[in-house]
Amino acid sequence: MLDITNLYAYRIEELAVGIVKAESYEDAREKVKAAYLKHNDCFDSERDFIELEEIAENDSWFSDNPDVVEVDELI
Repeated sequence: MLDITNLYAYRIEELAVGIVKAESYEDAREKVKAAYLKHNDCFDSERDFIELEEIAENDSWFSDNPDVVEVDELI
């Protein structure tokens, strides 16, 4: 089974969607922010809001296909 512990789906409107491994929502937000400030000229931390959802919180994996996780709630 896929280990989804500490995985968060994130979305930055009109810029990106992804997954980050973090200890908390705040840790996830800071990791995403740091990555996009360093690697993306379009990201503006004052303007762009990072939406987060802990993957473990929503029953988004399939019990009969445990290596597949659906993250469409945020996308």
